[in-house]
Amino acid sequence: MDALAGPSYPDHAEYSAWVAEMTGSDERFDPAFLDVSAVNRALAEQF
Repeated sequence: MDALAGPSYPDHAEYSAWVAEMTGSDERFDPAFLDVSAVNRALAEQF
């Protein structure tokens, strides 16, 4: 979480790219936000 929040962290770019790939968005990661509907849709597609 610290690496995502802080561009000065060595792994910031790698983790940010991973989050963008997983979410399909380049929006800045907000750990306080959870889109329950999107999570439920993604889970429904898995099972």
